[in-house]
Amino acid sequence: MPKFLFEVSEVQTLEKESDDQMLENKLAIVKAEVINKESGTRICKGVIPVMYNDDGVYPSISTINSLDASKYIKTELMFRSKRYIKKLRRWL
Repeated sequence: MPKFLFEVSEVQTLEKESDDQMLENKLAIVKAEVINKESGTRICKGVIPVMYNDDGVYPSISTINSLDASKYIKTELMFRSKRYIKKLRRWL
């Protein structure tokens, strides 16, 4: 059973293209690590950029797909990183 660990290392505010744009887009750089609970070995490790605004949270799918891990791990990384930032976005 894998254990997912996340840490936000940096948050950037993306520039608005026009003054008419109502949403303020931000980019969180998330350090992710997946560890096997039973053996304690690391399954994979990576840095995932996650863009978010008032409408939603969007992890970088291409970055997650580039990791050397199983499809299950990649899918879980996408959903869990999204949930992690969604809970923290008020304070970031």
